[in-house]
Amino acid sequence: MSNEWDDYAENWDVDPSVEEYAKKAFKELVNNININGLTVLDFGCGTGALTQLLSPTVKSIVAIDPSSEMIKHLDKKALNNVSSISDYLSDKLVQNSPVLGNKFDLIVASSVCGFLPDYEATLSLLKSLLKKDGLFVQWDWLSNDESADRGLSEKRVKQAFVANGFVNTTVNSPFIMSSSKGNMPVLMAIGKNA
Repeated sequence: MSNEWDDYAENWDVDPSVEEYAKKAFKELVNNININGLTVLDFGCGTGALTQLLSPTVKSIVAIDPSSEMIKHLDKKALNNVSSISDYLSDKLVQNSPVLGNKFDLIVASSVCGFLPDYEATLSLLKSLLKKDGLFVQWDWLSNDESADRGLSEKRVKQAFVANGFVNTTVNSPFIMSSSKGNMPVLMAIGKNA
């Protein structure tokens, strides 16, 4: 099944901003969470820029992305503790995929949630994959406009986390990415599965 992101896969890893974003996200992650030995789901992993940074420290990673081309590039990296899935996350996939059968200590979603057709429903499904006290961490473009077609506002993310029963939630903007379109602040949200 072809995916709109397939067209970007070939040049994704050579774009310096992809690596910069992943490194900044990873730095913020390890500043907030001890990831040593955790089981991780990398939701919307793309070609695995963040997966690759996580791999040496965590126990195992399930990396999922609906773009088969992105997953092909991740698989070429031959990370020994990473299992990949090229599919959309759904209840049916969770029920039928052995690697999604065990719950995770940590779920990360880097620049993914702002592109979802139903962020709140997906957040509910992701929470169901977390162990008790497991953590969900997301990074997305920060939008100050609730009706923007790109990014998420702090208000929407906080409301979604509360609606889905996450506790100890933090939402902030830890870094800014510079581009030809100007400076773009990045939202980081962390929630705990109570």
